[in-house]
This record gives sequence, structure tokens and C-alpha cells, in this order.
Amino acid sequence: MAIQHGTAGKSVREMAFKRHQKASVLAAVILIAGLLMLTNMNRIAKLGLPVVILICVMIKLGADRIEKQAMYLKKRSKDADRGALAEENVAAQLADLPEGYHALYDIHFKGFNIDHVVIGPGGIFLIETKSYRGEVDANGESLLLNGKPPKKDFLQQTWRQTYHFKEFLWKMTSQEWQVKPVLCFSNAFVKVRRPVKGIEVIRIGYLKRFFARQSSRLSPEQIERLVGPLDYWLQKHS
Repeated sequence: MAIQHGTAGKSVREMAFKRHQKASVLAAVILIAGLLMLTNMNRIAKLGLPVVILICVMIKLGADRIEKQAMYLKKRSKDADRGALAEENVAAQLADLPEGYHALYDIHFKGFNIDHVVIGPGGIFLIETKSYRGEVDANGESLLLNGKPPKKDFLQQTWRQTYHFKEFLWKMTSQEWQVKPVLCFSNAFVKVRRPVKGIEVIRIGYLKRFFARQSSRLSPEQIERLVGPLDYWLQKHS
């Protein structure tokens, strides 16, 4: 089995929790505002009808805005939970890779994190995980999700992370390394059968076969040279 480093989906789980907390706080604000108004109805009524109407309108507008923000945060929390589950499912697949492989999860950098990095005899692989449902296809060098370009440019995102990671490895080891970018979909049916813009696009169920067909590229010494600094980075930024 592969040696595992870090915790898959950790940062996304933390993000989901924070969003859920914020949504709960906003819901509590609406409840408290409503209770305050009910308990002070007599005092408010004495201010006169125009003032009462103005206060009611202001409270309604404020409550609607807060409720809308709370619902948005709740949805974003569910999205993050789904993304974390996808990363955890991918990690479960990577854990079954043959001896000699290392799977590193949730590597933090300034402004973003890398879902998974796999280092082993077959080389260095950066895996970006997506939990979208539906069908993934390609039109030339463009990716399609359910027949349309996705709102986010998954390919650009994956290459941006790959370039950043290659630069990081160079700084850590004073050597340039080849990093293979992989875009993995945990819930979608992937029709793509070739790299798109140099990125392997696969479904989660194909991960083991993908690594099984990789030819040997790295020696045990090279693997250790790479894994050591990365493991230290994970522990330092966990």
C-alpha cells in the first residue's frame, strides 16, 4: 500500500464548518431581531403609525438580506462538504497504490491548496479533484461539463497549481522535476480518452489503472529526496 501523508479534505471540511457557523449566526440574528420586536411592540406602537411602518420596513429589508446571505452560506457549506467527500474518496483509492508510492494530501500554499500529490516509481502527479455530477467531455482543447464549458476553468486551475508546485520543488531541491497534472472527477461520467491541454482527465474508478500503466521514472533515492521536504511542509502547515 502507498504511504500516506496529511489528511485528505481537511481544509475543505474546515471551510464547510466555518460557513455553517456563519449561516447559523445569521439565522440567530434574524430570530433575536424578531423576538426583540415582539417583546417591544407596545413601546414601538407609541411612536406612531409612520414610525412603526418605517421600522417594520427596515426590519423586513434587513431580515431578507440576512436570510439570503444565510441561505447562500448554507449552500456553499454543502458544496464544501461534497468537495471534501470527493477528496476523501480519491484518497481511499490512492491508499491502495503499490508499495513505493507516497500519497500526500491537502498541501497548503498562499491563496490555495493542492488536493493530492502522488510520488512514486511512475513519477510525480498532481491531482485536482472535482465533485461535479453529469458528463465530462472535450471539444478540441476545451473541457465540457454536461455539454457546456464549466463556469470555472478547471484546466487553467490545474496547470496553475502544477506550475506553482514545480517551482516549489525546484526551490526545495534545487532541481527541476516533471510533474504530470491530473484532473479527477469523483461523481461524473468521463468520456474523455486523451489528455486535454496536456492534462489527464479521468474518473475516480480509473485511478488505480492509470497508475498501474505508468512506466518507471523515479528511483527510490529520488522519491525519498522529494517526499522528505514535502512531508516537512505538510507537518509545518497542518
